[in-house]
Amino acid sequence: MPSFVSATLFALAACPAAGVRVSRPALAHVRASVPQSRREAVRGAALAAAAALVGASAPAFAEKSKGYMTMDEYNKLKAREAKDQRLYGQFEALRTRASQTSEFNKLAESGDFSKLSELSRGWEATIRKELLEAAAKELEGEAKQKGQDINKLVLADLKGIDKLAKAGAGDEVPAASASLRQHVLDFVALEPQRLQDTFGVGDL
Repeated sequence: MPSFVSATLFALAACPAAGVRVSRPALAHVRASVPQSRREAVRGAALAAAAALVGASAPAFAEKSKGYMTMDEYNKLKAREAKDQRLYGQFEALRTRASQTSEFNKLAESGDFSKLSELSRGWEATIRKELLEAAAKELEGEAKQKGQDINKLVLADLKGIDKLAKAGAGDEVPAASASLRQHVLDFVALEPQRLQDTFGVGDL
């Protein structure tokens, strides 16, 4: 039994080399309390060594990789996902609206200039302002500046169509609506690739 206690004391004394500190009172306690049986001795030494090693290694492991996501990090991630999904929806809506600019031509051909004017003002208040302008604000870097420039062009297109409607110049509407359509498509081309990668539907 003395040889086992000596071996245990030697192992604990050697712990500082492995980054584990054992106080002198702890060593004295081991010397003073010799187990009554070999089984108790093995169990006591194993528990003491395990506790010392775990206590020393856990902080170091936590610093390298905490292995979990904090609530704050999770909330930020979910907020970014929701923001991206909303932005993706705005680009998809604009892509659809670009194909509907032919409605301006139909109204001009039918001579319904009051509805043509109403449609241009409706586009300005909703499609341009609530979709295109809002999406432009969420872009980053060079794309953001391009988006803001295109937003101004779209506004000019819509004001031009409204002016043509009030003047009854139906023959000039197709060219104006074509310009509007192209500018909307130019803006759609600024869609961040991450949105398509995350929410887009690939080829089946």
